[in-house]
Amino acid sequence: MLLENIPLGRTVEIFVDREGYRYRLTSKAEYVDKKKICVTLIAARGKVFKFNSEDSISVVYRDSDNMWKWEECRAGMAKLDNSLIHFFEIKDKGKSFNRRNAYRVDLDTETMFGFYMDAKTGLKVSEMPYPDVDDPKFAAYKTPVPEFVQGFIKDVSETGINICLNIKLKTDDAVFFNIPSKFGQLKARAQVVRKSDITTKGSKYSYSYGCVFLQTDKRLIKYIYDIQREALKRQKEMYYMEKELRKSHQTKTGEVPKPEKEEISEND
Repeated sequence: MLLENIPLGRTVEIFVDREGYRYRLTSKAEYVDKKKICVTLIAARGKVFKFNSEDSISVVYRDSDNMWKWEECRAGMAKLDNSLIHFFEIKDKGKSFNRRNAYRVDLDTETMFGFYMDAKTGLKVSEMPYPDVDDPKFAAYKTPVPEFVQGFIKDVSETGINICLNIKLKTDDAVFFNIPSKFGQLKARAQVVRKSDITTKGSKYSYSYGCVFLQTDKRLIKYIYDIQREALKRQKEMYYMEKELRKSHQTKTGEVPKPEKEEISEND
């Protein structure tokens, strides 16, 4: 897909790799051409997001089951129709992916999930909410205390995670948590985009949530790929073990060998 074909007003995602963490930001396309996309100014709690020259930036657009990604973008701020916007300049045509083919790995592990209550929006949020300095109640502001609940990580991909909890969350609620790994505890924040009841008899948890990451430790990607490689290695070992057993059986019984299936490759 060409960058200039992104419809105006549609949501785009911006991934920023900075100091060992990956951040996910979202905004709306305001202007696009062959080499540049301008988006609504990215800001939170009245503060404009500042991109650094050292940041590694990718722009992602999703449509139905497809996803397009432009890497190594240069970010900046400018004015469009007298309004401040963020812009991203791209270097290449980008890559396309089928979203359903994004590799997910099962973790099946428990961890603690935390959140803060945002009094203004009524949402559970993954970062401590702060009042505006102009708020008359600013002087009486009390630092909020996060709430914690035990939950279950079902599976994880580079961009999202499936979690199970015993508390009800709404779409756009967000939580923070650690993902246990061989690299230690990987910090993460994620936002709910899908939810469903768990009806399996005897299940320890009542609700399942599909979430997109807002922030992750960059080592999570390597952890996922390492698990994938180990799974392919075990699959390959099982394939050759079964192959040898079949040969042994055929030798003993005089059975005519069947045509071999295509061998498993770690690149599959």
